[in-house]
Amino acid sequence: MPRPPLWYLTNVELFAGITEQEMMDLISGMLDREYESKEFLYTPHDRVENVYILKDGEVTLYQSVDGKQIVLDVLKPGAVFGNIGFDPESSEGHYAEVSQKSYICTLPHNYFLQILQKRPDIALGALKVMNKRLSQYQSQIRALSALQARDRILATIRLLNEKEDKSILPEVLRRPTKITHEKLGNMTGLTRETVTKQLKDLETEGLIQAEKKHIRLTESGVTAVLAIG
Repeated sequence: MPRPPLWYLTNVELFAGITEQEMMDLISGMLDREYESKEFLYTPHDRVENVYILKDGEVTLYQSVDGKQIVLDVLKPGAVFGNIGFDPESSEGHYAEVSQKSYICTLPHNYFLQILQKRPDIALGALKVMNKRLSQYQSQIRALSALQARDRILATIRLLNEKEDKSILPEVLRRPTKITHEKLGNMTGLTRETVTKQLKDLETEGLIQAEKKHIRLTESGVTAVLAIG
């Protein structure tokens, strides 16, 4: 079971510095519900512009290019995200799919506009977070494309590990990021066969540890990533 909404707001960086009463006011307009794995929160074609706060679970953001998934991000508890400002006719939109059973707070578009009027610092902060994240995705894709397959995989695993470690949930309540070879391929632009071979080699070299689709860098693996530059 998830913790009370107030607990999550106090632990989300976006709401740092606001009073408990202000937080209670925010909660009053939020929609709070559970989502099952494989549910979509939105697609590039949706015109609904809500803001979401992931309380527990996992959400994957991806684009579809020529029928192939390009994974942009794997979100963990504490993430603020949404599709505000996207033109449904544009090719730059993305899908938000629940990849683990999740508890999510939704700020409906109309309610978000009310917050914009009452607390523009919070609303503008949310927009800044989402726009910055999307810019980072594009930079990340360009950076990865310049690396060899081995280094792409190491760098991506590091990103996933960092997201796990930055979860707002206490360590005992965190759920590991399970990622298939296909999904890792979609994050790196590599084929599933290439990913499988590289992961086997990296595990043999002692750079990663893999158990039940959960992959983490070893100390040697972290050193190898840092050496990539």
